[in-house]
Amino acid sequence: MSNIFNFTLLNPVCVLCSVSVDRSISLCLRCQEDLPELELCCQQCGLPFVANHSQNVCGQCLKTPPVFDYTLSLFHYESPIDYMVSQLKFKHQLSYAAIFGHLLLDYTSEKLDKNQLPDALLPVPLHHKRLQKRGFNQSLEISKPISKALQIPILSDSVLRSKNTLMQTNLSAVERKKNVKGCFKIVKPPVFKHIAIIDDVVTTGSTCNELAVMLKSAGVEKVGVWSIARANFKGK
Repeated sequence: MSNIFNFTLLNPVCVLCSVSVDRSISLCLRCQEDLPELELCCQQCGLPFVANHSQNVCGQCLKTPPVFDYTLSLFHYESPIDYMVSQLKFKHQLSYAAIFGHLLLDYTSEKLDKNQLPDALLPVPLHHKRLQKRGFNQSLEISKPISKALQIPILSDSVLRSKNTLMQTNLSAVERKKNVKGCFKIVKPPVFKHIAIIDDVVTTGSTCNELAVMLKSAGVEKVGVWSIARANFKGK
């Protein structure tokens, strides 16, 4: 019995299927391979494409492009990714942040050459009241494994969320844009040319776009968005 108990302590289990795993994250390879990978999407905003889409940029970005320059998203925002994000944000399960951080690290290391990497990472800031209530910033926690492995600094105090906005979940696209308008403030002007915004889920891109406006007004030349998932928002 003691040997079984010790084995359990030393070997974490997969957060999705509970099988014992012998790797740095609590996700088995089989469950990782079953995640809803986002393969076809707009290179600028990350919006999922239907199969056999021939262009790299969606019609909306051709007509009215966002301020940020590109998006890298790993998965469709569907099961089990939506469950994993919920466990992280609302159940305080920080092991999911480590999983997301390592998956995003693997993806960007595979997709980007060294000269394409950003000079700094900017986790989407939380208002201090929401941060106090939640106890952590999930985007910051996701950023940590990436920063450590790639030796890219995290801008944790350059931009703050000065307005305690409403939760975006039940808002329309127009309401989302209005909700985050002017909600960020630059405290320390960044000295980097290329910054990647780190977010858990991108829905309409309004929050990241507002951050990109602030960054570019401060002299940042290139702004990317790195997220775990991209939702296919159908609202107006």
